[in-house]
Parts: sequence; C-alpha cells; structure tokens
Amino acid sequence: MRLTVRGTSYEGRAVDLRARAVEGRTLAAAVRGERRLPAVEASPAPVYDYCGHVHSGMGLRTRTALAAAARSRGLETVYDDDIAELRARLTDIVAEEPSLPPAREGVADGDIAALRESVAAQRGRLQARERLDADTAAVEQSVREAASTLAERETERAAAAESRRQRRERARAYRDRLERRRRLADRLANRRRDARETLVERVADRYRAALAALPGSTPGDAFDAPAVPAALAVLRVAETDAPVVLETDRLGPPAEAAAWLDAPVIRC
Repeated sequence: MRLTVRGTSYEGRAVDLRARAVEGRTLAAAVRGERRLPAVEASPAPVYDYCGHVHSGMGLRTRTALAAAARSRGLETVYDDDIAELRARLTDIVAEEPSLPPAREGVADGDIAALRESVAAQRGRLQARERLDADTAAVEQSVREAASTLAERETERAAAAESRRQRRERARAYRDRLERRRRLADRLANRRRDARETLVERVADRYRAALAALPGSTPGDAFDAPAVPAALAVLRVAETDAPVVLETDRLGPPAEAAAWLDAPVIRC
C-alpha cells in the first residue's frame, strides 16, 4: 500500500494516521476512488462497500456483506448465469417515459355536421343560380370558403384522433415495459437472494470461526453480532488488496490488525 496524505507518503501493510486527524470516511472515499486526495492506489472488491470502513457508528447487512466476501474469494453459484441473463434483459428494456405527441383539441361531431350542412346549402344555392342562369361568382366563393373550412376542421379532427391514438399506444407500451421490468426485477431479486444464501452457507463456518477468533467477547449468534465485530469477521473471510480503514481498537495496533485481517490497514 502506498498512501499520500498532505504531502507525506506512507508505505507498508499498516499505516497509523491517528496523529494526522484525517477522517475515516475521507480515507474510505479515497480508497473507493471517490476522492483524489488523500492519494491512494487501490482496487477495492465489492465487499469494501459494506465493511471497508469499520467504525462504531456503522451499520451492516451481515449476510449481504458475507456473500460479497465469498465472491471476493472467487466463489460462484448455480444462479449466476440466470442473474447475468436477467440483468441483460433488464438493461434492454427502456424505462424512460415516452415522448408523447402534443395533445390536440378535438373538433366536435356537431361542428362537423353543421359545416357539412353549410357546404351542402351553399352548393344548393349555386345550383339554383346556375339553373336561373344568374351570376354565380359570389355563391361560388361562398362554396369554396365553406368547403375549405370543412376540410380544415376535418383535418383537425383527424389529427386530434391520431394524436390520441398515438398517446394511448405509447402510454400502453410504456406501461407494458414497466410491467415487464417489474417482473424481471422480481425474478432477479429472487435469484440474487438464492445466490446470497448459497454463498453465505458456503462461508458461514469460516465466518463463525473468524468471529470466535476475534479478540474480546464473542456473541452467541454469529449473525446477530454487532456491526463492528461482524464487519471484522467478514473482512477476515474476504480477500481484498484494498486497505481497510479502521476506527476501532478491537484488533490492537495497526500491524496486528493487518496480520489478523490479512489485508492492508489504515488506522485513523
């Protein structure tokens, strides 16, 4: 491990920063690559997200963390292929809300009927004047205007109907996609739960042994242990090259903590 804090570099499996007044959460964020400073080179395994920073105020989902520890040791389950497939299928389903065409105000059927009657009436007047051999220019203009208005309103009505159809279809397709995603997400959650339980079962004895070997009192039920001892036991089960940030004296001096965890340690 190589760590640089405020211009000072540290190397080795155990670094003691208690005299430097650096916050543990700051160091953990740097290890995860979320901060550029302090500078530390690390590739934390997923188990680090659960117990890479051990302190008195932490919480811990012990079984989930232990499953991640098992993964860090390269353990696999019969559910892994299903998990990968379900993840891929979920990714393929677009969950963003669709872009809907603008809503158009419809034209009432009564308005269309009235306009058609007007056109028919104007055409009747035109035919009557043609039979009388009278001047038809004004009436022809009226016919053209009435027919044009009717065509515009019919076009508006058709456009409004098409807009409603498209909005309904896109909304329905969106609901269908959401439902498919929900079903797939439920299946994925079930497979992940099955995989987690399988992984936990495979390393449970190792975890109990680690908890029993931890200096200090040992809880009766290993999976009801407080967060700090449970996290330390999980880390002993895991394989991680990333430095663990400790804000606890449970393992003694930093060098002893690094030896017990078999991992680099930053004590702060």
